[in-house]
Amino acid sequence: MTNGFCDSLVLAGNLTPLAAGVMIPMEGKLTDMESQTISNQSEEQRSLLALDIGDVRIGTAISQNQIMATPLCTIQRRTTPADISAIMELIDEYKPIQIVVGLPLTWDDQISIQAQKIKDFSSILAVEAQAEIVFWDERRTTIQAQEIMITNKTRRKRKKQKVDQIAAALILEDYLQHLQMNGAN
Repeated sequence: MTNGFCDSLVLAGNLTPLAAGVMIPMEGKLTDMESQTISNQSEEQRSLLALDIGDVRIGTAISQNQIMATPLCTIQRRTTPADISAIMELIDEYKPIQIVVGLPLTWDDQISIQAQKIKDFSSILAVEAQAEIVFWDERRTTIQAQEIMITNKTRRKRKKQKVDQIAAALILEDYLQHLQMNGAN
C-alpha cells in the first residue's frame, strides 16, 4: 500500500502464515511487491474489508481472493468524520464488495453497549461508503489475536497497534469460512 494515509500507521508487513489461512504481521512495513500484489486486483476478485472497531483504534484486514484474510493497518481513532475518512481511503483503494464489521455480542447473543456504538458508527460509514455492511460476531477475537502475538513473540510495544488488525483478520477469516461452508462467494 503506497497511499500516505496508511504509511503513517502501523502496517502489516513481512507476513507469516497461520493456521486456517490468516496471515499475521511480523515487524516492518509492506514491501513494494506486497503492496503491488494487494493493489492490483481484477474485477473478478473483488476484495472484502474487515473492521475491528474499538474506542481507541480500528483494526483493518483485507481479503483479495475471498480465501485468505490479511491484516492491513491500524487506524488511531480521532473523530467520527476523520475515522470515516480514513476508512474511505481504504475503500477507495481496495474497492471491497462488502465491509465485514466485528460486532461484540454478549454471551447470551444480546447487543452490548459497545456493539450499539459500532452499529451507530457503521450506519454512518454505510452512507458514505455506499457499500454493504455485514456484522459478524467477534467474541474472543482480541483474546485470540493476543495469543497469536505471544506465540509469534511480537514485541510488547507493537502489540497494542497490531492486536486490532490481527483481530480484524480473524473476524474476516471466520466470515470467509462461513461463506465457503455455505457455498457463497
